[in-house]
Amino acid sequence: MKYVTSFIGAAALAVASFGAQASPVTAGGITWDPLYNGGVAGRLDFQQWYTSPANYTVNSQGIKRLTNGNAVSVGTGLLSGVGLVRNLETGRSVTGNIFGNNSLFQYCELCRLTFSFGGLAATTPTTMNGQTFINFDTSASWLNIYVQDVAAGDSQAAELPSAAYNSVNSFQSGQLWASFTFDSFVLNSGDPRSGSVLSYLSFTGGNEDVLELLDFNNGVSDLLFTASSQFTGSSLYATSNGQFQSIPEPASLALLGLGLLGLAGRRFKKA
Repeated sequence: MKYVTSFIGAAALAVASFGAQASPVTAGGITWDPLYNGGVAGRLDFQQWYTSPANYTVNSQGIKRLTNGNAVSVGTGLLSGVGLVRNLETGRSVTGNIFGNNSLFQYCELCRLTFSFGGLAATTPTTMNGQTFINFDTSASWLNIYVQDVAAGDSQAAELPSAAYNSVNSFQSGQLWASFTFDSFVLNSGDPRSGSVLSYLSFTGGNEDVLELLDFNNGVSDLLFTASSQFTGSSLYATSNGQFQSIPEPASLALLGLGLLGLAGRRFKKA
């Protein structure tokens, strides 16, 4: 047990060192404390529902949008939603000191990151090794993040409205920061009403500085996204939260793996 505890501690230290970087980075007007190679992690608050494809539109730049928050029965149509990027890394939030709370830093000055997503179609539940899950069809999926200006002292700009679905346009205005497509979207449940989500996303467009810094995986997903799906009772709308994190480039992953093997081998030799 002592050996196992020691190895876990060494691995945690290696991961922490791997993520460390000296100074914050800024891209597209947004600042964060990078994980590795400029990588980013954060927390999302969002509201989601299932809707008809007729409630989507595409602008002249080919960017998909929600035209309204009309919902259909849970599990039918396409899973969609709007939300707010609450935090980027530890201590950087949408609120910052301009709203008089305890956040250490803002991720941008007098602005916020909002987003919309859609095109996720629930498929027939699958059972494997005793676990039932739903693997969503992501072929028509999208997620867009926007930078929006906010007024100083506007505390409501840092909160997700209880009926965000009534104001989808307010989450899709401003400057496009980054666009994504879902590479996969799996719900660890046989019921589209509830469960935990594991998803991977890839950059498809947006601010050039953001793409240059974060789109460093060629042919491989760029972000890992985890969240929850909780439609309670007869409600057609669910308020949820999730987390996302950059996926290291393959070379960095290999380097990390070799580092952990080295730590394990060194400890074994001492034993």
